[in-house]
Amino acid sequence: MRTLSKLAVPLLLLPFAGCLSGGLGGGGLGPTSAGVTALDGGLIGQDQTTGAWPSQARSRALEAEFQALQFGLPGQPVAWSADGFSGEVVPTQLYRVGSQDCRGYSHTFKGTAQPTKAIGTACKTQEGYWKPVA
Repeated sequence: MRTLSKLAVPLLLLPFAGCLSGGLGGGGLGPTSAGVTALDGGLIGQDQTTGAWPSQARSRALEAEFQALQFGLPGQPVAWSADGFSGEVVPTQLYRVGSQDCRGYSHTFKGTAQPTKAIGTACKTQEGYWKPVA
């Protein structure tokens, strides 16, 4: 798997007020439970239909969100599946807001109903965790 180097990714300087609460954290976080937990349920947690999903499916979906945000190439999907549920997370280009790295992402997931697509933005905290922003 290829990882993104902060130097290899051109960052845009945008006056985006949604994620000015912290600075850059350590960039070497792997898929730890703390890193995944910091996503506060991610996009998958915002959909009410996923609350009844098996914990394995919710965990895989959150892990995919973390992997896409932390290591994903812009536009390249990170797929996941578990217990008959599946989806893919597609990150956008990294950009900088003040001293904080942010990126948009979408998560298309399939459960018992029609596929659902959620779109959001997450920024890195001082501790290096991805945190969704409103």
